[in-house]
Amino acid sequence: MTVFPWVTPTWWTPPQGAHFGQPPAQVEHEVRVSLMQGDIHYSAESKVLVTVLGSCVAVCLWDKVRGAGGMNHFVLPVDRNGEKSARYGDVAIDELLAGLLRLGCRICDLQAKVFGGAAVLPFGSGQTVGSNNVQLALERLRRDHIRITAQRTGGTVGQQVRFHTRTGEAFVRYLPSGNRRKPRAEAPVLITPDAVFT
Repeated sequence: MTVFPWVTPTWWTPPQGAHFGQPPAQVEHEVRVSLMQGDIHYSAESKVLVTVLGSCVAVCLWDKVRGAGGMNHFVLPVDRNGEKSARYGDVAIDELLAGLLRLGCRICDLQAKVFGGAAVLPFGSGQTVGSNNVQLALERLRRDHIRITAQRTGGTVGQQVRFHTRTGEAFVRYLPSGNRRKPRAEAPVLITPDAVFT
């Protein structure tokens, strides 16, 4: 396993060894699915899952043997009111994992990528909603013994994530401050299934 250090502390500077380029052209049989807050999607079919994150977190799980994967998009770390809503990380991660297991995936074959958790709101230093979301995601994945192969979290800007369920590849674009919907102009960072970024 190789860990690539950051080139500079600037949040949107990609790590050394990151691959650049346009995401592969959408193949005819690939379906694009956009995830909003509280959404979960998993599939054994080839799909491109897309979401935009600020302080929210997305966990992508991929089965390297079956070629199946999924993503969630959660807003807050813990469901303290018993709502059982996927807007909360504890519920969203458990539901994503359960869905992949129903598809025949095995925990020992799963890999995880974690994105988001930016401090996009002008509060002081210290714990933020974003950092709490990231902490919850990492704790749940460790609890379930799922290997984290990529992590692009924190910072002060949002990101757009594209995750390919068949290959486990993820592409990240950083978003300019004040506009979470329009990606930055530069090429996205390709995060391959076995690359580890922290």
